[in-house]
Amino acid sequence: MSTQLKNFMLKEVFLAAQKLRADKEVVLAVVQQDGTALQSAAEALRADKEIVLAAVRENGYALRFAARELRADKEVVFAAVQQQHNGRVLNFAAKELRADKEVVLAVVQQDGTALQSAAEALRADKEIVLAAVRENGYALRFAARELRADKEVVFAAVQQQHNGRVLNFAAKELRADKEVVLAVVNNNGFALEFATEELQADKEVVLTAVQQNGYAL
Repeated sequence: MSTQLKNFMLKEVFLAAQKLRADKEVVLAVVQQDGTALQSAAEALRADKEIVLAAVRENGYALRFAARELRADKEVVFAAVQQQHNGRVLNFAAKELRADKEVVLAVVQQDGTALQSAAEALRADKEIVLAAVRENGYALRFAARELRADKEVVFAAVQQQHNGRVLNFAAKELRADKEVVLAVVNNNGFALEFATEELQADKEVVLTAVQQNGYAL
Protein backbone atom coordinates (compact mmCIF):
# COMPACT_ATOMS: atom_id res chain seq x y z
CA MET A 1 0.00 0.00 0.00
CA SER A 2 1.39 3.39 -0.96
CA THR A 3 2.22 6.03 1.65
CA GLN A 4 -0.26 8.41 0.02
CA LEU A 5 -3.07 5.85 0.34
CA LYS A 6 -2.14 5.13 3.95
CA ASN A 7 -2.30 8.82 4.79
CA PHE A 8 -5.67 9.13 3.06
CA MET A 9 -7.05 6.16 5.00
CA LEU A 10 -5.70 7.55 8.28
CA LYS A 11 -7.47 10.82 7.67
CA GLU A 12 -10.74 9.08 6.77
CA VAL A 13 -10.61 6.95 9.93
CA PHE A 14 -9.78 10.04 11.96
CA LEU A 15 -12.79 11.92 10.60
CA ALA A 16 -15.08 8.97 11.23
CA ALA A 17 -14.00 8.17 14.78
CA GLN A 18 -14.98 10.81 17.32
CA LYS A 19 -12.63 9.62 20.04
CA LEU A 20 -9.61 9.74 17.73
CA ARG A 21 -10.16 13.47 17.33
CA ALA A 22 -9.01 13.87 20.92
CA ASP A 23 -6.00 11.57 20.51
CA LYS A 24 -2.93 13.80 20.23
CA GLU A 25 -0.75 11.20 18.50
CA VAL A 26 -3.38 10.57 15.84
CA VAL A 27 -4.24 14.25 15.33
CA LEU A 28 -0.57 15.18 15.02
CA ALA A 29 -0.07 12.52 12.36
CA VAL A 30 -3.13 13.71 10.43
CA VAL A 31 -2.42 17.46 10.48
CA GLN A 32 1.15 16.83 9.34
CA GLN A 33 -0.44 15.44 6.16
CA ASP A 34 -3.32 17.91 5.91
CA GLY A 35 -3.20 20.98 8.11
CA THR A 36 -6.84 21.85 7.50
CA ALA A 37 -7.85 18.66 9.34
CA LEU A 38 -7.26 20.77 12.46
CA GLN A 39 -10.87 21.90 12.12
CA SER A 40 -12.01 18.40 13.07
CA ALA A 41 -9.71 17.99 16.07
CA ALA A 42 -11.04 18.17 19.60
CA GLU A 43 -11.19 21.66 21.07
CA ALA A 44 -8.35 20.96 23.50
CA LEU A 45 -6.05 19.95 20.65
CA ARG A 46 -6.89 23.06 18.65
CA ALA A 47 -5.40 24.87 21.66
CA ASP A 48 -2.29 22.66 21.68
CA LYS A 49 0.65 24.64 20.28
CA GLU A 50 2.54 21.59 18.99
CA ILE A 51 -0.53 20.44 17.06
CA VAL A 52 -1.33 23.88 15.69
CA LEU A 53 2.25 24.57 14.61
CA ALA A 54 2.32 21.26 12.74
CA ALA A 55 -0.97 22.15 11.05
CA VAL A 56 0.00 25.66 9.93
CA ARG A 57 3.41 24.47 8.75
CA GLU A 58 1.58 22.10 6.42
CA ASN A 59 -1.12 24.60 5.42
CA GLY A 60 -1.01 28.19 6.64
CA TYR A 61 -4.76 28.59 6.28
CA ALA A 62 -5.21 26.08 9.11
CA LEU A 63 -4.62 29.06 11.38
CA ARG A 64 -8.33 29.88 11.16
CA PHE A 65 -9.15 26.66 13.03
CA ALA A 66 -6.75 27.25 15.92
CA ALA A 67 -7.90 28.33 19.37
CA ARG A 68 -7.98 32.08 19.83
CA GLU A 69 -4.96 32.17 22.15
CA LEU A 70 -2.84 30.53 19.44
CA ARG A 71 -4.13 32.89 16.78
CA ALA A 72 -2.62 35.54 19.06
CA ASP A 73 0.73 33.71 19.22
CA LYS A 74 3.42 35.38 17.06
CA GLU A 75 5.33 32.15 16.41
CA VAL A 76 2.20 30.42 15.16
CA VAL A 77 1.10 33.32 12.96
CA PHE A 78 4.57 33.77 11.44
CA ALA A 79 4.74 30.03 10.70
CA ALA A 80 1.38 30.24 8.91
CA VAL A 81 2.42 33.24 6.83
CA GLN A 82 5.76 31.69 5.89
CA GLN A 83 4.13 28.44 4.82
CA GLN A 84 1.67 30.15 2.52
CA HIS A 85 3.98 32.92 1.32
CA ASN A 86 0.69 34.79 1.50
CA GLY A 87 0.12 37.56 4.00
CA ARG A 88 -3.64 37.22 3.70
CA VAL A 89 -3.32 34.56 6.38
CA LEU A 90 -2.98 37.56 8.71
CA ASN A 91 -6.75 37.90 8.38
CA PHE A 92 -7.11 34.85 10.66
CA ALA A 93 -4.78 36.20 13.34
CA ALA A 94 -6.20 37.63 16.55
CA LYS A 95 -7.15 41.31 16.47
CA GLU A 96 -4.26 42.34 18.71
CA LEU A 97 -1.69 40.87 16.29
CA ARG A 98 -3.29 42.65 13.37
CA ALA A 99 -2.68 45.83 15.39
CA ASP A 100 0.91 44.88 16.30
CA LYS A 101 3.31 46.96 14.20
CA GLU A 102 6.17 44.48 14.43
CA VAL A 103 3.98 41.65 13.19
CA VAL A 104 2.28 43.59 10.42
CA LEU A 105 5.54 45.08 9.17
CA ALA A 106 7.10 41.62 8.89
CA VAL A 107 4.05 40.26 7.08
CA VAL A 108 3.62 43.07 4.53
CA GLN A 109 7.30 42.81 3.65
CA GLN A 110 6.45 39.29 2.43
CA ASP A 111 3.08 40.13 0.91
CA GLY A 112 2.08 43.75 0.58
CA THR A 113 -1.58 42.95 0.03
CA ALA A 114 -1.76 41.75 3.65
CA LEU A 115 -2.17 45.44 4.43
CA GLN A 116 -5.90 44.90 3.94
CA SER A 117 -5.98 42.76 7.10
CA ALA A 118 -4.03 45.20 9.27
CA ALA A 119 -5.71 47.35 11.90
CA GLU A 120 -6.95 50.73 10.68
CA ALA A 121 -4.25 52.61 12.59
CA LEU A 122 -1.52 50.64 10.82
CA ARG A 123 -3.06 51.26 7.40
CA ALA A 124 -2.40 54.91 8.23
CA ASP A 125 1.19 54.27 9.32
CA LYS A 126 3.57 55.48 6.61
CA GLU A 127 6.35 53.02 7.43
CA ILE A 128 3.94 50.09 7.17
CA VAL A 129 2.31 51.36 3.98
CA LEU A 130 5.63 52.09 2.26
CA ALA A 131 6.83 48.57 3.09
CA ALA A 132 3.59 47.15 1.67
CA VAL A 133 3.61 49.08 -1.62
CA ARG A 134 7.32 48.39 -2.12
CA GLU A 135 6.47 44.69 -2.04
CA ASN A 136 3.26 45.00 -4.07
CA GLY A 137 2.21 48.31 -5.54
CA TYR A 138 -1.45 47.32 -5.60
CA ALA A 139 -1.42 47.37 -1.79
CA LEU A 140 -1.93 51.11 -2.20
CA ARG A 141 -5.67 50.52 -2.42
CA PHE A 142 -5.71 49.35 1.21
CA ALA A 143 -3.85 52.36 2.60
CA ALA A 144 -5.57 55.12 4.56
CA ARG A 145 -6.76 58.00 2.41
CA GLU A 146 -4.11 60.41 3.66
CA LEU A 147 -1.38 58.06 2.47
CA ARG A 148 -3.05 57.55 -0.88
CA ALA A 149 -2.56 61.31 -1.17
CA ASP A 150 1.14 61.07 -0.27
CA LYS A 151 3.45 61.47 -3.29
CA GLU A 152 6.23 59.34 -1.85
CA VAL A 153 3.85 56.46 -1.21
CA VAL A 154 2.18 56.69 -4.62
CA PHE A 155 5.50 56.90 -6.48
CA ALA A 156 6.79 53.88 -4.54
CA ALA A 157 3.69 51.92 -5.58
CA VAL A 158 4.04 52.88 -9.23
CA GLN A 159 7.75 52.07 -9.30
CA GLN A 160 7.20 48.66 -7.72
CA GLN A 161 4.57 47.63 -10.23
CA HIS A 162 6.13 49.37 -13.24
CA ASN A 163 2.46 49.90 -13.91
CA GLY A 164 0.85 53.30 -13.94
CA ARG A 165 -2.57 51.73 -13.38
CA VAL A 166 -1.77 51.93 -9.68
CA LEU A 167 -2.61 55.62 -10.10
CA ASN A 168 -6.25 54.52 -9.98
CA PHE A 169 -5.86 53.96 -6.22
CA ALA A 170 -4.29 57.34 -5.52
CA ALA A 171 -6.34 60.13 -3.95
CA LYS A 172 -8.14 62.41 -6.39
CA GLU A 173 -5.87 65.35 -5.66
CA LEU A 174 -2.86 63.36 -6.85
CA ARG A 175 -4.67 62.27 -9.97
CA ALA A 176 -5.16 66.00 -10.57
CA ASP A 177 -1.51 66.83 -9.86
CA LYS A 178 0.29 67.43 -13.14
CA GLU A 179 3.73 66.62 -11.74
CA VAL A 180 2.51 63.27 -10.46
CA VAL A 181 0.56 62.35 -13.57
CA LEU A 182 3.42 63.29 -15.89
CA ALA A 183 5.77 61.06 -13.94
CA VAL A 184 3.31 58.18 -14.00
CA VAL A 185 2.32 58.33 -17.68
CA ASN A 186 5.99 58.57 -18.55
CA ASN A 187 6.24 55.12 -16.94
CA ASN A 188 2.99 53.77 -18.38
CA GLY A 189 0.97 55.71 -20.92
CA PHE A 190 -2.19 53.76 -20.17
CA ALA A 191 -2.31 55.47 -16.76
CA LEU A 192 -3.72 58.49 -18.61
CA GLU A 193 -7.20 57.03 -18.17
CA PHE A 194 -6.90 57.48 -14.38
CA ALA A 195 -5.93 61.14 -14.51
CA THR A 196 -8.60 63.79 -14.00
CA GLU A 197 -10.46 65.07 -17.06
CA GLU A 198 -8.50 68.31 -16.95
CA LEU A 199 -5.19 66.46 -17.25
CA GLN A 200 -6.54 64.08 -19.87
CA ALA A 201 -7.04 67.24 -21.94
CA ASP A 202 -3.60 68.66 -21.14
CA LYS A 203 -1.39 68.62 -24.25
CA GLU A 204 1.88 67.97 -22.42
CA VAL A 205 0.41 65.11 -20.41
CA VAL A 206 -1.22 63.51 -23.47
CA LEU A 207 1.96 63.78 -25.55
CA THR A 208 4.00 62.20 -22.76
CA ALA A 209 1.51 59.34 -22.50
CA VAL A 210 1.35 58.57 -26.24
CA GLN A 211 5.12 58.83 -26.59
CA GLN A 212 5.39 56.14 -23.94
CA ASN A 213 2.58 54.06 -25.46
CA GLY A 214 0.94 54.90 -28.76
CA TYR A 215 -2.27 53.22 -27.67
CA ALA A 216 -2.69 55.44 -24.58
CA LEU A 217 -5.45 57.52 -26.19
